[in-house]
Amino acid sequence: MAPTSPASTCSTADTTTLADIGAELKRMAMRMVTKDDLTHLTNNLHEVIKSEVTGLKAEIKAQEHRIQQVEKRAQTTEDHSAATDTALKCQGTLILAMRQQLEDQDNRSRRNNIRVRGIPESPEGENIEEMLTSLFRIILREDTPALIKYDRAHRALRPRPTEGTPRDIICCLHSFAIKDLIMRKARSRAHWNYRGAEISLYNDLSPMTLEARRALRPVTTILRERNMQYRWDYPFSITVRYNNEWVSARWPEDIPQFIQRLNLPPTPVPNWVFMPLDPRPQPQQQARRRRWNSPGEAPRHRPDLNNPEE
Repeated sequence: MAPTSPASTCSTADTTTLADIGAELKRMAMRMVTKDDLTHLTNNLHEVIKSEVTGLKAEIKAQEHRIQQVEKRAQTTEDHSAATDTALKCQGTLILAMRQQLEDQDNRSRRNNIRVRGIPESPEGENIEEMLTSLFRIILREDTPALIKYDRAHRALRPRPTEGTPRDIICCLHSFAIKDLIMRKARSRAHWNYRGAEISLYNDLSPMTLEARRALRPVTTILRERNMQYRWDYPFSITVRYNNEWVSARWPEDIPQFIQRLNLPPTPVPNWVFMPLDPRPQPQQQARRRRWNSPGEAPRHRPDLNNPEE
């Protein structure tokens, strides 16, 4: 192809008229953003933002109300919890006081009782009061009163053993003075010989008191090893005389300070207040209850469990 001459180029440029250029400029001006367009866009943007902010404010206000309700409920719950804790502490104190009173009343109801351990059982039957009187005469000797009266006397209420240690005898003497005299005389020996058997005498104590003494056995063992005399008091407590002063412990929480004041080695002691007592009756009692309460059976005399003759 032959190259285009300069003359032909000039002729093409000369064909574009001024009117064409003006029309092109007008079209370009129409495509440009005007002030009104910017104002319209700005207003639309404001409306959208205002609508969104209004929604956010409403949501924030609703959340604020919910948070206030939650805080109010939390404060109410905290107040109730504090009141419940206070009530539980008061109830715990009252329960401990009631427990101590119950234990003391139980021990007072047993104050005339003596528990005799070691007297062999006779399969043919036995006169318990007669055996006890002869034993107490051996212990009291010339101090034996003319009459030793019993309110009741019986073997421990559990099944008769086929062999081994015989059941304890629990007797309730009519006179506390005679009971106290027998126990003071009995303390002169660890064991008494009666009918070829070694006999021991003990005070009859509440199960709660026995549990507490068992829990304190590690402490009393150390006291005996160090020849430190101690005594049991009523209502229940343990008292030791040390450096010319009396040191006592009444509750489990008193034991650490009690041990520290006596310069004893750290000794773990279980919390005897919360140690469960077995409330289940013995098998012999269960059988008797079933026999007494058999359905369809006519009422009949219920034997006294404390009377060995029934």
